[in-house]
Amino acid sequence: MTKFNLMDRDQRLEWLWRNCRETYHAAKECLQTNYYGTKHVIEALLPLLKASDDGRIVNISSDFGLLRHFRNEDLKQVLNDVGNLTEERLDELLDQFLRDFKVGTAEARGWPVAFAAYKVSKAAVNAYSRMLAAKQPALRVNCAHPGYVKTDITLHSGLLAPEEGASNVVKVALLPDGGVTGAFFEEGNELASFV
Repeated sequence: MTKFNLMDRDQRLEWLWRNCRETYHAAKECLQTNYYGTKHVIEALLPLLKASDDGRIVNISSDFGLLRHFRNEDLKQVLNDVGNLTEERLDELLDQFLRDFKVGTAEARGWPVAFAAYKVSKAAVNAYSRMLAAKQPALRVNCAHPGYVKTDITLHSGLLAPEEGASNVVKVALLPDGGVTGAFFEEGNELASFV
């Protein structure tokens, strides 16, 4: 769209936020799709992946799933401590987010603002991926942020063509044998942390 040509990334995101509104139903659906959908597909395919000589899982994430978007330090610490975090505890946190979102206290309790459900869902994908990488050391489980891509979900406000975003994910899938696991890649490059 030509209206985005003179906008930088932050201006485009501001435009997107002004043109989107999160409802409780949409927030719940976002968590179901992004986190639980990812988890269920992995669980279904895990026996096949474990039987592979070089099983790889690349979960599509987002830089919006990095913990810097959370203002509650205790919450950030729990989500970052994947050595002690369990799937049950992660489910409890997601249920708490939805309760807080429903009654309008999410921002006051330190959950992300602006695209809150999306950010929480992607943070959950990141945490789950790291837990899975620790539980399944024979597999390589990583997260990949393709970039801000021109898609329906971004109302085509993104900076990258879908092919460019896909290329960033494929780079992670094609890492050399025996490579990193439990890592986050932003546009094809490994980040030092999930914070």
